[in-house]
Amino acid sequence: MHKTIIGVGVIGASMDGTWGGTAHLPALQSLPGYRIAAVSTTRQASADETAQKFDVPHAFADLHQLVTHPDVDLVTITVKVPEHDRLVRAAVGAGKHVYCEFPLARSTAEARDLLQTAETRGIRHFVGLQARANPAMAYVKDLILQGYVGKVLAVHCDYALPVYPVRSKQITASRQYLLDNANGANQLTITAGHLLDGIQYMLGDFTEVSAMLETQARLVQVVETGEHVQATSPDHVVINGILENGAILNTHIRNTYNGSLSLSIHGTEGDLILQSVENNMFQMDSFIVKGTQQSSAVLPLTIPAHYHLLLPTRMSAGPALQVAGLYEQIYKDLQNDTSVAPSFHTAVKVHQLLDHVRSSSDTGRRVKL
Repeated sequence: MHKTIIGVGVIGASMDGTWGGTAHLPALQSLPGYRIAAVSTTRQASADETAQKFDVPHAFADLHQLVTHPDVDLVTITVKVPEHDRLVRAAVGAGKHVYCEFPLARSTAEARDLLQTAETRGIRHFVGLQARANPAMAYVKDLILQGYVGKVLAVHCDYALPVYPVRSKQITASRQYLLDNANGANQLTITAGHLLDGIQYMLGDFTEVSAMLETQARLVQVVETGEHVQATSPDHVVINGILENGAILNTHIRNTYNGSLSLSIHGTEGDLILQSVENNMFQMDSFIVKGTQQSSAVLPLTIPAHYHLLLPTRMSAGPALQVAGLYEQIYKDLQNDTSVAPSFHTAVKVHQLLDHVRSSSDTGRRVKL
């Protein structure tokens, strides 16, 4: 595809706090290489509301009208994980390139099948592992390659989320699906999945993992109905691992009232620290980079301007920022036939890593990859 302006159809773009409406539409609206051609929600009224707010020419309650519309070149899927398989197949079947949020699917087998389906049809496919578009991640990756810390010895992530039902044992009806492990969307697949992919992007692949997955809030009340629902998905994730460079990693993803998120990288010649500004979630936060070498003071490092891609200066930190960065990568891939943006191949690799984490937790053993 070498169109100057790429038309995007966004599935799951209502204005009631959805990821599509909060992150994707503002991101696309800020980028000169894209035009939001159509939006789709489950109700025509909500689709019309979104279209009016973002000045989108077409609004549908029928997703098939969106994926087959001639103005749509790229279909973006931002709905709940259990719907991904059906919607990706619809987009691919219509011959459209597709961007799907992560997790790509409910299972690794389902993700592999979606990859094969897209590859067979010759469709360009992208996945929402947007931490790879974070300027801080790219900068730290290069600093490590340039030898800033020497040989990497240890990696530690302090990760506490301020929002999850284990705190209050309550959840809204719209998020109830997160409690069912079969739906493939939970603390492991979303929170840990994005984190582990970002670590592999910066530091290389895992060669070994050991893990503990626990469900502490087993009975959770639905806010709107008062009904108590049995939770089967993990809400606490502890992962230790060894990376291909020999570094030892550990993280404990837990739930607290006050968020905390930092990633420390320690080597033979120095240390690097990624400190979240928002303390919310790894894949959407902005980060301050700090460094020290040979026992000098730990000081902030300025991220060079070229790491910020071509994003408009008016876009501030928030959910849309890294999504916009990822769309910039996708645009370049579509224009230049490159493969910089994360794809379904990347997604399958993360799904496979999560399978090893589950296996370690289930068996109580370290798992070699």
